[in-house]
Formats: sequence, structure tokens, C-alpha cells
Amino acid sequence: MNWLQKLANQPDKRWAEFKLGLGIFVMGVMLVLAGARWWMWLQLPGVLCLFVGSVIAAKGYLGILFYRLTSNFKKLKPPAEFDKDK
Repeated sequence: MNWLQKLANQPDKRWAEFKLGLGIFVMGVMLVLAGARWWMWLQLPGVLCLFVGSVIAAKGYLGILFYRLTSNFKKLKPPAEFDKDK
């Protein structure tokens, strides 16, 4: 679980990682579309960029998700009136 805490403790870094992966993914989409239009061999690096961008963005997204889940749920306490019988 140490890697999970390490992943969740740096939300700014994970957000930057998600944006980087998204940018690489978009570049891969543009290469695939350019290869379909002009030169077929552009599609191979495009597919590689799609894969790499997806992995980087997924890692960043999971880090953001784990941060949100761990930081929001451990601070909740029931109200004082909750235990009283009416």
C-alpha cells in the first residue's frame, strides 16, 4: 500500500502527469489521422503515442482519484446530534 500512498500524496504532480499523457494521446490521434490522409507510415508512431499517452494519463488519473478518495473520506465525522435518541 506504500505505492498507493505515494501515488495519492502528490495531486499537483499527478495533474501535470495527466495533462502530459492527454497531450501525447492527442498528438497520437493527429498522427494517425495524418497517416490515414497522407502517408500511411505515420500511423505506426501515432499508435505508439496513443498507447504511451494512455498509460501516462491513466496513472495520473488514478493518482488524482486516490487522492480524492483518501482525503475526503477520512475527515468526515458524524454530527453530535446523530447519537441522541429522539
